[in-house]
Order: sequence, then C-alpha cells, then structure tokens
Amino acid sequence: MTTLDDFTRRAAHLDAANPVASARHQFDLPEGEVYFLGNSLGPLTHAARAAVTRVLDDEWRNGLVRTWHDGDWLDLAASTGDLVGRVIGAPAGSVVAGDSTSVALFKVLAAAARINQSPGRRVLLCDSRNFPTDRYVARSVAELHGLDFVEAEVTDMPARFADDIAVMTASMIDYRSADLHDVRAITAAAHEHCIITVWDLAHAAGAVKCDVLANDIDFAVGCGYKYLNGGPGAPAYMYAAPRIIGSVHQPIPGWFGHAEPFGFEDTYRPAAGITRFSSGTTHVLSMKAMHAALGVINMYPIDDLRTTCIGLGDFFIEGFDTFLGGGNFSLGSRREGSQRGGHIALLHPDAERMSKELIARGLIVDFRPPNVIRVAFSPLFLRYADVARLVGELTVLK
Repeated sequence: MTTLDDFTRRAAHLDAANPVASARHQFDLPEGEVYFLGNSLGPLTHAARAAVTRVLDDEWRNGLVRTWHDGDWLDLAASTGDLVGRVIGAPAGSVVAGDSTSVALFKVLAAAARINQSPGRRVLLCDSRNFPTDRYVARSVAELHGLDFVEAEVTDMPARFADDIAVMTASMIDYRSADLHDVRAITAAAHEHCIITVWDLAHAAGAVKCDVLANDIDFAVGCGYKYLNGGPGAPAYMYAAPRIIGSVHQPIPGWFGHAEPFGFEDTYRPAAGITRFSSGTTHVLSMKAMHAALGVINMYPIDDLRTTCIGLGDFFIEGFDTFLGGGNFSLGSRREGSQRGGHIALLHPDAERMSKELIARGLIVDFRPPNVIRVAFSPLFLRYADVARLVGELTVLK
C-alpha cells in the first residue's frame, strides 16, 4: 500500500529527472510558500527585476528621451513579440506586444470582421464558456459592425459552422475546467466555410504547445502575466498569420503603428507588417519586465515545458486517486494530460474554506464559485515535491 512517505520519495526521484528543474533558480519565490497560481499571475523572475532596475537607474535616469533612439525602446514591442512568437510557434515578425488582452482582442476581432463581413456573412460566433471579458468584447464588436452575436460551446462549433459566419472566436483552454480544445481541427473546419478564426491563448501559452502557424490560425491574442511571468498587468500580444497581415486594418490607428511614426503625416499609413497593430507609445517599464521574463522561458524547449506540465498534473491526479478518492473530492478536469491545459479544477462542497486554509498553510491556490479549488502546474518553478506536499495537506483538510 502506497503511503504519503512513499509518494514524497517518488516525487524526489521525479524532480531529479525533470528536464527543466534548473529553471526554478531563475525565480525569486517567497520563502515557505508553494505557488499554484501561475495561471493567474506568474511569479517574479530575477531577470525581470534586473531589467526594470536597469531601465530606472540607467536608461530612463541617464538616457532620458535619447533612449528612444539610442537604446531599444522603439523596437521593444516588436522584439518582445518575437520572443512570444517562439513560445506560441509563430514566425518572426508575426507577433507584436502591447495593450491589454481586452484591447488586443477588440483590435483583432474588429480587423477580422472588417475583412470578412458581407451581406451574406452576418454572424460573429463566440465561445459560450469563454472568459467573460472576451464575451463582452466580442459582443461589442458584433454590435459595432452590425453582426449577429451567436454563442456556442467550442465542441459544438463545427456543427454550427456555415457560410453565414464571418468570424469565430474561442479560447484554446477553458479557464474553468482546463479542457484543451482541438484547435487544429476546429480551425480547419472553420476554414472550410471561409470563416476567420481568432483564438485567445491567455491560459495556454507557456503551458501547452500553441503552434499557431502549424494550426493555420488566422489571429490570436494572449496576455503576458500568466505562464509567461511578465508581471501584473503585463502587456498583451497580437498574432496575425503572415498570409493575412497585408489586408488587415485595425480600428485604433496610432503613431506607433504608422509606417513612419516620426514623419507626423496627416494621413495614417499602416506599417507593412504586424507592427500596424500597435497604437500608442510602448509601456517601456512593463514591456522590459515581460521581455526579460520571456528570455527565461525561451531557455527551455516548449516540448520539455509541456512534458513537465503534464507530468506535474498527472502526479497530482495519482495522489488524488490514492489519497483523496472515495470522499467528497472530485475532479473537474480531464484525466488525460494531453487533453488538459496547465491547471486542474479540484471540486469539493467546502472548497472556499479549504482554499483559505491551504493559503494559510503556505499553499497558494484559488477558489472559484461554487465549489472549485484551482491548482495550476506551472512547469518552470514548481516541483513534484510541491505537489506531494499539496496532496498531503489535502488529506488533512478533507
């Protein structure tokens, strides 16, 4: 019979074989705490702190306005976008960082609607289980463009696809259950009806392989502050397929998206590539933090990150089956790691109390009404030993 001591000893062996174990040293983690909320806000990297300090003490203090041209500030949105591109499987020059995820989604959806709406294409189809902000933005874009706003669950979308749909939008991962959708198949089915696809990668990038180019995605957006560890309120990013970017007109033209930002022309001319999705001045402090954090994630192959993420989640499920099954606990996420994102929804009637007690014991999880304890398995800094500790504490609380 397996004991908690046996489980903990096996965790040590798994940690010793973890291909990304060294990444933990890149993070400044609170002493005595185990952080299972990288799907909400990634922790601080030493590189991000150093980058922001350098901006404050040198680039801003000494360089002042000269740093726009003498340093890298002007190209920072594009170079940060390229680092995101390496994580999501996008080619260089197809991703730009900036804005918030809500603004980025508005820009991309509006651009997609402008390309594809017609008298016969009057529908914007939205993931009915999407994060609420995505649904608010999608409904607003539909109203502004005179489109019918229709919602459906992602798994039901292919049955709804028809030639009356201009744009479909969904999240790659369900933020509640962590269900990982078959992006390739859904996108291919949409393209059979010439529907433009817009995917939200916020809960995916850094935890799963997104492969936006290989999956033939038209547009994608995401945030920088979850698994990418860019910091609170870190910039979002926007991807457009190289085959489509030349026909894109986004709804918030600004000088940083202009072909010649310092030409100060009266008429707007969009930049040739993805930079046309930029609008206002780059937020240098937050962009520098995100840029540095992306340097950490890009030290490790995405295949290794994905393998570790699945391994940590599977180890938790093994602990659930061995020590927590048969009581009031149940799983709200898929057991098969390849069909699951980076977190697991643990269900319990008293989930709110348990979440608070876990946090008091130094295990940082979160509660989602009515009965969900969300546990994220960020591969860069979590250990199998941390998972064993969580399972042990849950056996006490159950």
